[in-house]
Amino acid sequence: MMERESGCAGSLFERIREAADSPLRRKPKEALLRSVLNNLQNVLNTRSGSCHGSPELGITDLNDSVLVSGDFREGIKNAISNCVLRFEPRISDVSVTAVAEDGYAPLELRFHIVATMDFSDSRDVLEFDILLDNHQHWRVE
Repeated sequence: MMERESGCAGSLFERIREAADSPLRRKPKEALLRSVLNNLQNVLNTRSGSCHGSPELGITDLNDSVLVSGDFREGIKNAISNCVLRFEPRISDVSVTAVAEDGYAPLELRFHIVATMDFSDSRDVLEFDILLDNHQHWRVE
């Protein structure tokens, strides 16, 4: 079959077969975990109200008066928990805790997440941290 200008060769079925034989297919658990973490990073970095199709998607802006009026970390913790439970259906039993770093960093926002994920008839526990970087983007680690 002729190679197209876009660099794709073969029919649709040939490309699907090649993709199925890719290294990601050989390690489905790692690929699933990577997919979940990438989705969480995208969902958490969406500002609430910015998606017209799903206005509740994302986390409330940190300048929101609701967060300023109460316990700031508790408000963000609840927003993260709700967002993860609602927009990442592959994980469940989500527990979010604020992490207090050693030393003096009162403005650093870091949260530890423990959740469960079903994979191949077994239930695995996931643990990861999310933190707000200097550019006000959530990073999943």
